[in-house]
Amino acid sequence: MDTKPLLNSLRSYTEFSDEEFSKYLELCVPLKLKKNDFFYKPGEVPKYSPFILKGCTRQFITNENGDEQIILFVEEGTWAGQIGSMRSKIPTDVFLQATEDCDILAITIENIDHLLDKIPAYQKYFSKKYPVDHAQLMNDALRIKNDTPENLYKWLLETRPSLLQRVPQHYIANYLGIRTETISRIRKKLVRK
Repeated sequence: MDTKPLLNSLRSYTEFSDEEFSKYLELCVPLKLKKNDFFYKPGEVPKYSPFILKGCTRQFITNENGDEQIILFVEEGTWAGQIGSMRSKIPTDVFLQATEDCDILAITIENIDHLLDKIPAYQKYFSKKYPVDHAQLMNDALRIKNDTPENLYKWLLETRPSLLQRVPQHYIANYLGIRTETISRIRKKLVRK
């Protein structure tokens, strides 16, 4: 497995030596997830926090009617963990499902804590990255709640164009909280411009 996306993520927030990275990798488990397989489901306490090396996943919930609501898509170079659930031992409320075949590096909460104690660079990474990711999730959620369908589609086109190529249109519509037909209309309108 190509571990470069993880090293790039670590080094984007702090200096991380090759030696520290080797120690880090010793605590990770390489896993493969086939398209449509689940990494975790509601009612489970995830055993691992997954870092997506290759592939794409979706996090979603189901409402009381059984309808899915996609919360986010996680592509390569990103964590998809449920750290709060892992730390508290309270089962998660969300699904994590592969939308395509994935290569994953997974780590337990015990090994995360070990890294936080033993590798200062990881502690710095964790303390910087976690708030940034949380703020981004909140900003995205507010945007999806308040913006127009056309602006939402343009936002995805500008910020995550690969997502529009690799994820089915009905998933994109679900994520943005709009109908698939609306996306088709927006795409036609943008092509005409």
